[in-house]
Amino acid sequence: MPEEQSSTPDMMALLVEAFQQEEIPVERLSQTELRIHLSDGRTFTNDFASSVEDARSYPDESYPEMARHVVLALMRALRERGAPLGNRYPPRSGDHGRGALVAVLEQMGLDARFEDPQTLSVPMGDGRRASSDVGTYLSRVENASIDEAFEAAGPFAQAIAQQIEQVRAKEEPSEVRLRVRLYPDTALPEEVWERLLYREPAPGLRQTVAADTPDSLRPLDRAELAGLGLSEEEAFEAAVSGSLEEPAEVSEHELDGVRIIHIGGQHPYAAARVHALAEHVGEAPHGALVALPVPQAVLVHPLGQGHPIAAMERLQELAERFAADADKPITTQLYWWHPSSRERSGAELPDLRPVRAEVDHEARSVSLHSSDDEFGPVLDMLMRRN
Repeated sequence: MPEEQSSTPDMMALLVEAFQQEEIPVERLSQTELRIHLSDGRTFTNDFASSVEDARSYPDESYPEMARHVVLALMRALRERGAPLGNRYPPRSGDHGRGALVAVLEQMGLDARFEDPQTLSVPMGDGRRASSDVGTYLSRVENASIDEAFEAAGPFAQAIAQQIEQVRAKEEPSEVRLRVRLYPDTALPEEVWERLLYREPAPGLRQTVAADTPDSLRPLDRAELAGLGLSEEEAFEAAVSGSLEEPAEVSEHELDGVRIIHIGGQHPYAAARVHALAEHVGEAPHGALVALPVPQAVLVHPLGQGHPIAAMERLQELAERFAADADKPITTQLYWWHPSSRERSGAELPDLRPVRAEVDHEARSVSLHSSDDEFGPVLDMLMRRN
């Protein structure tokens, strides 16, 4: 009989993959040794025998995450000693102060990273990065909880963003394209939201005007409107119009007899398609169900074109699947696009009302969750038709 092959993951292959994900060149020299390239051109050899041995006492499914942590720990240790392994200093999982600052700046559209334990860098444009010693901030959040760290990171990140914009304003201006982006209201600390140009298309959602330049993509600060010569209304009109000009792919699918329209793009502005949903749903006299799980996609079901409860189930499942696979999901909430939205034009927000259905197939029962007085009767009428 043929010898049965072991299904145990190759820890060394996973380590190589983890290094490659961090854009660190490595070469496999033996069963446990790798030659690793530093950013300054130097190389060194490291034996990972202990990491391979340690992995054997854990379940197979944990191997990829263990490999990732081994690589991050090595990057961290070398950068603490001044050796440039990779392009960043990865904070420890319990380092809430550094983690919160990087997370808030990333949500503001700035690709922030620590170069070493004390130095943060952010992009300036044309491939340049500006570095800053953030020791003062770190001393305030040394033992902070996650909530305390995010509370401190908000205003500090805002100050960094303002400094960058002041420097950029003095340099040769680059073309600024205005777009709209959709975020959950929990994406940024409230102190940061107060300075940004945003509005609320539905409970839990905030639509911002974003400045899209060749160098960065970030939410627009209200203070920048004067320099652009625009009012808030004009900024949103320009941003919605620009977002709708971005290419979008529209496809239709049928799941369990339910028509699902997928509108997507290779850009983070697809959610702006809710401003032009009438173009995609046809007549839809009863409105449509809409899911906005990620910045790159909108999922739609025109009510009346399939069983409404089945449609809610399928859209909710799809939204949860999209969000689970995304780095920066928006929401798994389902919305009713009210038919009156068709009469709204330009940058005017559509009427989106949160709805949800919980189906117990064994008990053959349905629980509808909606604070809207109109949706229930519409749903009842459509269910009688089916």
